[in-house]
Amino acid sequence: MSNINPKIFKAYDVRGVYPEEINEESVFSIAASFIEFLRNQGEMSGEAIVVGRDARVSSDDLHQALVDSLISEGADVIDIGRVSTPLFYWAIINQKAAGGIMITASHNPAQYNGLKICRAEARPIGLDSGLAEIRELAKKDRPAKLNLVGKVLEKELLADYLDFVKGRISLNEIKPLKIIVDFGNGMAGAEVMGLLKSLPCQAEFLFAEPDGRFPNHEANPIKEENLKELREKILSERADLGVAFDGDGDRVAFLDEKGELVRGDFTTALIAGCLLKENAGQKILFEVRSSKIVPEVIKNAGGEAILGRPGHSLMKEQMRREDILFGGELSGHYFYRDLGFIENTLFTLLEVLRILSSQAQPFSAICASLKKYYHSGEINFEVADPDKTIETIAQRFSDGQLKKIDGITIQYADWWFNLRKSNTEPLVRLNMEADTPEKLEEKKKELIEIIK
Repeated sequence: MSNINPKIFKAYDVRGVYPEEINEESVFSIAASFIEFLRNQGEMSGEAIVVGRDARVSSDDLHQALVDSLISEGADVIDIGRVSTPLFYWAIINQKAAGGIMITASHNPAQYNGLKICRAEARPIGLDSGLAEIRELAKKDRPAKLNLVGKVLEKELLADYLDFVKGRISLNEIKPLKIIVDFGNGMAGAEVMGLLKSLPCQAEFLFAEPDGRFPNHEANPIKEENLKELREKILSERADLGVAFDGDGDRVAFLDEKGELVRGDFTTALIAGCLLKENAGQKILFEVRSSKIVPEVIKNAGGEAILGRPGHSLMKEQMRREDILFGGELSGHYFYRDLGFIENTLFTLLEVLRILSSQAQPFSAICASLKKYYHSGEINFEVADPDKTIETIAQRFSDGQLKKIDGITIQYADWWFNLRKSNTEPLVRLNMEADTPEKLEEKKKELIEIIK
């Protein structure tokens, strides 16, 4: 087992190309190491481990290796089958499990697979919260276990999960709307279609059949090239809303009736404003790449705006630590305290439908007030020394207000920028925003020249 590829251990999960980087042997070792980690932490006292998987071609084989490993370590397994990652997270909480492992590579192309690993209460395990220790344990040779054999219980939880989600919102608040949903051949189809049966919406579905080869397009909803068919269908059907999910169903993107992608930070602002009507004074988490319209909306709605680092495990940890009601990030993850500090795309869809139903105007008009500032989008630079580059920029703009949350964020009265390192490549990533397009272009040119 010492031959396990350390590169598959990412900041928030395990992920690599199958079978060259991740395979049955590495999954077996990682699962056994996970149980050892939980026992070392005093977190494995008889509770079961929840196991789920997506529809990738390699997921069934990895699933068998995963289950074999867990039961060989004496752990009982609750096998919930092919599900979305949000259902998997909910199952860990619902079943009061000691933890769980989901076999998925999320939005990555078909040749990838991976593991999302959680402890009790669906608390994610990333490099900074246990995954580094699991990686070291996985390098060890392990003697064969002779007598420790756990049990496997298969459970179908979809109906209970849908009842839970529907119970969190008044469904009579949703008006008849025409929506188009693109599942990208990922795992969200059965769950969303089951939910929409309870609503008065007229819905059409694209690529609903789970297919881990992703034959129609990559299941990544924040890439414009993956939204072509959805955009065309919205326009041809004159729909009110377009919805796109990623491969494992934990990220969602929305398109307005004109087929324009609504940025994730705008969705965060809209949902925050809605939730704060019923939860005045609560904290809302937004991340460093977000437009400054987001904290403005939060404050105007009577909430407390909290800045944080992107990354689902980091945001969940901060929300737990600071008792934050809701959080969102640009990539389409939206997290809810009342659901157990986990992301939930079904609940997010319901919130957006509720917002649309409450207003006598189209989604584009609702979002228009949020387009107050001018944003660069993310610009990536390959640099020899990311730390030195960030330090140089910090010194050059030392007259601004500096915040060191995920790289550096430097704010001025009429513009701001964030510069941060990539977790996996020798890159720095620049996001910036200004009050006018002229100021944005001026400062973007200045920053690019210094970075290069």
